[in-house]
Amino acid sequence: MPSGERIRQFSAANRWFLTALLSTAIASGGSAQNASFPGAKSETKSPDGRYTIRNTDDEKQEPAHLLALSDAKDGSTTKIYSYGRHVDVLWSPTSVAFVLNDYEGSDASHPVLFTAPWTNQPVDLREKLIGFLRSGRGVKSVLDNHHVYFSAQRWLSGDEILCQVTGYGDVDPKGFTAQYVYKIGAGFRPYR
Repeated sequence: MPSGERIRQFSAANRWFLTALLSTAIASGGSAQNASFPGAKSETKSPDGRYTIRNTDDEKQEPAHLLALSDAKDGSTTKIYSYGRHVDVLWSPTSVAFVLNDYEGSDASHPVLFTAPWTNQPVDLREKLIGFLRSGRGVKSVLDNHHVYFSAQRWLSGDEILCQVTGYGDVDPKGFTAQYVYKIGAGFRPYR
């Protein structure tokens, strides 16, 4: 059977899961500063080389994985994020921010934004998107479907991130895909 025919035979759920996986591969493969953890690499450096994010794994801990940020200029190291399954890290081209996609479960993922100075609280972009969508339409797709994959795709500039949300469930049995841009300090807007 031709590969195109096999792809058409996937159920809606499998098509949307495949879309989410392909989006992840595209998002994590664009630059030397992007990395997936846990994985073959245990660290990623900011584009300017000043900061390093290191991943450590300890199956005796819950959650089992920890990210720490080291600053080569002052020698400091700060624990920044713990996660259970898998994350992607995407550095901004200006090295003053990064976003990580936390693939927290088989049915959900979400991005978290960190900005310098690193003592700031990270921004949960899923919560920001839900707030943005409550003012219009689309919130039911994000809140009421069983599988929702929300991830940062790539940096458009030093302060803008292209994000994508895909999913399926009772609200959207055939699935849905939407893209948004998050601008640091300003919030979300639809993409295009």
